[in-house]
Amino acid sequence: MKSKLFLFMLAVLVSTALFSQKIVVLHSPVNGVQYFNDDNPLQSAYAAAEVAGDTIYLPGGSMQPPVRFAKSLVIYGAGHYPSAATATVKTIISGNFYLSDEADNFHLEGVRISGNLYFDTNEAIENVTIKRCSLNNITIYGNRTNPAVNNTFVENIINGGCWIENLTNSMFFNNIIQGGINQARNLTFLNNLFLYSVPGDDRYQVFGYANNCMIKNNVFLQENNNISEGNGASTWSHNIFCTSSTTPGLGLDPILISNYFMDRADVLVNQTGTTFDYTHDYHLQAGALANLGDDGLQVGVYGGFYPWKDLSIPVNPHISSKNISATSDANGMIQVNINVHAQDR
Repeated sequence: MKSKLFLFMLAVLVSTALFSQKIVVLHSPVNGVQYFNDDNPLQSAYAAAEVAGDTIYLPGGSMQPPVRFAKSLVIYGAGHYPSAATATVKTIISGNFYLSDEADNFHLEGVRISGNLYFDTNEAIENVTIKRCSLNNITIYGNRTNPAVNNTFVENIINGGCWIENLTNSMFFNNIIQGGINQARNLTFLNNLFLYSVPGDDRYQVFGYANNCMIKNNVFLQENNNISEGNGASTWSHNIFCTSSTTPGLGLDPILISNYFMDRADVLVNQTGTTFDYTHDYHLQAGALANLGDDGLQVGVYGGFYPWKDLSIPVNPHISSKNISATSDANGMIQVNINVHAQDR
């Protein structure tokens, strides 16, 4: 079954590379394979999807999403790292990305969302996975009468902040997060890198509110002494802090376990400022590597359950290079050289 799927994806990727078309493919175990290359192929593929678990494969290029995703789909793009998308270009979903409570079990991987990710307000959206994507803000509003639960955010670049008051019992693994986290309740944050830092001004926190959260094995580049506000009772375990004090503000009644304090300049191999940069190196320096997480692995995005995959290549087969001759030979043939690599995770 795996070999058949690989050959199917290989045919799709090669045909897209050869003809430079935005061919979106819908694969359904019930309805078979359909191809879309009209003016809005993602919208057309979405409209045709009928069965929970139908899978949409997106090529490189920019595509308009439907107004709202209200189906349980799996969507794979070609990736968003510039150096990994030279053959395909980045997959970009243009504008905001909206999910409704009919989108339980939704999986999105390997795309750049040019706008924000929204869960519909006060809707109990469950079991969503957002993986190896680049996006701006995550917005999940509501009063928790119908909370969004069991959602997972893995290896994403979050270029803004997270307003997540209606999100509970969910996990953030190995993300690089640029902005602040607001209204975090009963959430788990493992092996993330928080770029947010406002040196010398303790009015600004990474967590605007953190209540009963598990916050472990992360790296916080915040240089002022106020990491979090809120009712507190959150567990802070085996994190690296760059605050000027070894007693930073962590909300009311924090539970502290074996945290580390380092100068920011000694933590990452090559990183400056407070914004994500594809050219930076987010590996830990040798001194920081000595500070292990509670699992015995390194802290930060290269440790834990989901160590950061360099170049954020999604799990579907990846075109690494292509060379197609511009003219044919005397026999009407053209030279085609396309390298495609299967992914093991």
